[in-house]
Amino acid sequence: MIRSMITFLSVVLISSSCSTIQHKEKMDSTNNSVSVKLQNSGAISIKNPTGKIKLYAIAANIADVPATLIAEKSFTQNELPFEIKLDLPKNHYKLIKPAVNQTDPIKYYIALDWDSNGDGTVGKGDVAIDFNKKFPTVFPGNSNEVFVLQAD
Repeated sequence: MIRSMITFLSVVLISSSCSTIQHKEKMDSTNNSVSVKLQNSGAISIKNPTGKIKLYAIAANIADVPATLIAEKSFTQNELPFEIKLDLPKNHYKLIKPAVNQTDPIKYYIALDWDSNGDGTVGKGDVAIDFNKKFPTVFPGNSNEVFVLQAD
């Protein structure tokens, strides 16, 4: 009797947890841009003010697939912090591979390509995302803060 009750409760709990997947990041067609503030926590020297920010998207419920580049924007900045706005292409969810639909949860994040020390390559000494503070996940329609540092 107790064994069958435990089995029954286990099945109920497992099936209820499978059906309550949260879709907080569903595609919202009213959000047509992503605003990102690049924030530093320490002093950073910028010799080359020209860089590029890239916005990637991926289905939040799929693992081990590469994200899709959705938008990119060049910028010129001599100091941090600064805010930049990326416009989303109309129906950008149709660009995401593997294919998603409007009801799928989407995860967005940014990448930075900035030879801020002016040595001709992106790497040591340049402004880079500080993954130790936080992964650069962003949300369309929100003010997003991404921490950067001078790469070692």
